[in-house]
Amino acid sequence: MMRLALGLLALCACLTSMPSPEGALGFTPLTSGERQVKAALTALVRQENQAILSGDDRRLKAVFLPGGASRDALKAARERENFLWAWSRARRLRVTAVATSLRTPHITFRTPERVQVFAVVSEDYTYHYLGAEPEHKFGLGVRHDYLLVRRGGRFYIRADYFTDPLDQDTRIPQSAVPESAPAPLNASHPRSVEPAGHAAVAYADRYCGAAPGCGNKGLYNPQYNNYNGEGGDCTNFISQALSASGLRQTGAWNYSRRLGGGTRAWTNAEGLRDYLAGSERADIFASGRYGDVTRPTPDFPLGAVGALQPGDLISYIERGTAVHTGMVVAVDGQGVPLVDTHTSDRFHVPWDLGWDRTTRYLFWHVHYPRLNLDPSAHSR
Repeated sequence: MMRLALGLLALCACLTSMPSPEGALGFTPLTSGERQVKAALTALVRQENQAILSGDDRRLKAVFLPGGASRDALKAARERENFLWAWSRARRLRVTAVATSLRTPHITFRTPERVQVFAVVSEDYTYHYLGAEPEHKFGLGVRHDYLLVRRGGRFYIRADYFTDPLDQDTRIPQSAVPESAPAPLNASHPRSVEPAGHAAVAYADRYCGAAPGCGNKGLYNPQYNNYNGEGGDCTNFISQALSASGLRQTGAWNYSRRLGGGTRAWTNAEGLRDYLAGSERADIFASGRYGDVTRPTPDFPLGAVGALQPGDLISYIERGTAVHTGMVVAVDGQGVPLVDTHTSDRFHVPWDLGWDRTTRYLFWHVHYPRLNLDPSAHSR
C-alpha cells in the first residue's frame, strides 16, 4: 500500500526523532535557492495533477526526468490516473478540477543539480455526478519524498515516494478497478446524529491535516504523537475524535501524554477493530465487499452504505487484516458518505475512493455518550 524506498524510510526515521512539521506552528524561512526549488516543484506537481485529470500523457511524461531513471515515478503517476478514471466511471461522476498547493518542510541539496524534498501536497478536487448540476469538493493531503534533478536549466522529478490515496493496493493491479456503482442513493435519507457524534465530527474536520478544507491551518493536533513515520496515523486520529466526543478512555484504549503514546487499540487499525468488537461501544451493522454493502436489501433499502451517519466508523480490510480506519463526517448531494482520515489526509472524501474490488469494509455505529456537548469546547 505504501510506495516506500530507502530514502523515504530514512526520512521517516529522521522525522520521528524531531518535532513533526505537521505539529509546528511556524517554519524556518526558505533561502533563495530553496524558494526556487519549491517554485519548480509546485509547477511540476500542478502539471502532473492537471495531466492526470485530463489524461494528457505527453504533459505527464514531461514532468519526469527523461529516460529510464524515473520510470517508477512515472508508472506511479499513471496508476493514479488509471485508478481515478476507473473510479470516476464506476461511480458515474466526473472530476472536473484540481487545485494544488504544497509545503516543503525539508529541502536538502545533495548537489546543486540533485535536490531531495519532503513535501506535503494539498489537492482540492471538484466533481459532479453525471446528469446532475451541483458541484462537490473533497480534499487530499499527501506526503511525498521527491528527488529532483536539474537538466538543461530546468528541474524534473527523478523519484517520488509516497502513500497513494488514489490507489491503495498496488500489489494486485488487476483488482484495482472498482466495482460499478448501484442505483444512486437518495440524498434526502434522514441521518440523525447524537450531539456527541457531532463533537467527534467537529474534531475530525478541525484536525484532519493537510487536506484542503481541514481546520487548524492544515496541522495535526500537536498534543498527540504523529505516527506517520511509524506505520500510519489513521487510527490515532480516529481515537482522538472519539475521545473528543466524551467517550472515556480505558485501560486498553487510551493515550498517555506522560508516556508519550497510545495503546495498540488507540493507534492500530487492527487493534481498534479488536477493541470495538470486544466492547459495547460500537456495533458492526454491515460488512463485506463494495457490492455487499451497497446492494439494497430488506433491512437496508438503500444498501447498508445508506445507513451510515456522521460519527460512524469504517474499517478497511485487506487480506483479512484491518489496515485503515475512517470516520464518516457528512454526505454529498447524492447521499454518498464522506470520510475524514489521516496518513493520506482526507477531508470529506467519498468513502470508497482509493479502495478496490478486493477490499472488505466493516461499518460501525458508535454508541456515543448521551451528553449535550459543545464541539468547540474540545481543543484536544
